[in-house]
Amino acid sequence: MIKTVLVHDDQYANWVLGVNHPTQGRRFINAKNLFIEAMKEADKEFRLIAPRIASVEELERVHSSPYVEQIVKEGISSEWSGERLDLSELARVFAGGTLTALEELLAGRALTAIHFPGAKHHAQMDQSSGFCVFADFALAADIASKEYGKRVAILDIDAHHGDGTENLSIENSEVLTFSIHEFGIFPGTGNFSIPEKSAYNYPLFSKEEGHDEGRDDQALLRGVEQFISLSKVFNPEVIFIACGADGHSEDPLSSLEFSLEGFKAVGQRIREVFPDTPILIGGAGGYLPDTRTPEVWSSFAQVISLN
Repeated sequence: MIKTVLVHDDQYANWVLGVNHPTQGRRFINAKNLFIEAMKEADKEFRLIAPRIASVEELERVHSSPYVEQIVKEGISSEWSGERLDLSELARVFAGGTLTALEELLAGRALTAIHFPGAKHHAQMDQSSGFCVFADFALAADIASKEYGKRVAILDIDAHHGDGTENLSIENSEVLTFSIHEFGIFPGTGNFSIPEKSAYNYPLFSKEEGHDEGRDDQALLRGVEQFISLSKVFNPEVIFIACGADGHSEDPLSSLEFSLEGFKAVGQRIREVFPDTPILIGGAGGYLPDTRTPEVWSSFAQVISLN
């Protein structure tokens, strides 16, 4: 079995919410190219497969019917101006791509499934938020747990709190969420955990704010160790990772100080502890589309795949 699958379509380049908007679809193409090059250099096999489109019925598992109809039929979202049926369809493909990746894992055809546009973690039940339209990780967790009886642990290392994923999964006892993020920035939530709901948060403060943790690689890895400890008790059968690259020290949308080596260390540690657990990787945020964002995503995915 070829253990790694990359879900991708070059139409992802069309995800452009504005000329100067932080989110630019070419980051997905750049990440794909870097990942393919790195895997070939490592002489490791992988499969490249196309995404499918998420059905309305699937989207309504986690979103309200009026909201789905507004996006799908009218092409209206607060994330863009006017009626954009092209972007609404691409948002459905993003969700479907994550489901395609999940299906490869659940069918036993892969141990690592990568979908760089995945982990739209701010989308809520009835509204778009934070450049996110459909909550693909929450949807995938809902399907994996309720249709396949799988326990799902979701690690979110994006600089911003994964509020949508948490809100849409919090009543599902078969899903654990753990978000490591910068305190005080958008969306301003994730300041405490709700252990009885398996919803955990690990906000990172600056040392100037009177805390010793800091915002560097070591702080990130301490948070990951807490996720690992909780997961060992929870015993997940599938792990989702929202590998937001916006925690990189050069990213303009956060003040975190993670390095490329820090991201890679997270991937190495997770695969070391969970060598046989299927892992789904989504890119989440990252706003240096030609440099650090695709570099972080592709390197993280490669480490998970090779280890």
